[in-house]
Amino acid sequence: MPRPTSTLSDTARFALVTHIEELKAELTSLSCPHERRETQAQLKAAQAAIGLHATEV
Repeated sequence: MPRPTSTLSDTARFALVTHIEELKAELTSLSCPHERRETQAQLKAAQAAIGLHATEV
């Protein structure tokens, strides 16, 4: 089960947001369908993780 929002540090939140932005940027340069699917799955998971913690943002 995910950690509650109150336990997500500012550093962890920043790292997660940064990771999301990096994945979005990476998607723009990928041409391999397999790599795009993998990166999209990682992006979706990261967005879901930050969404779980968005109640305090």
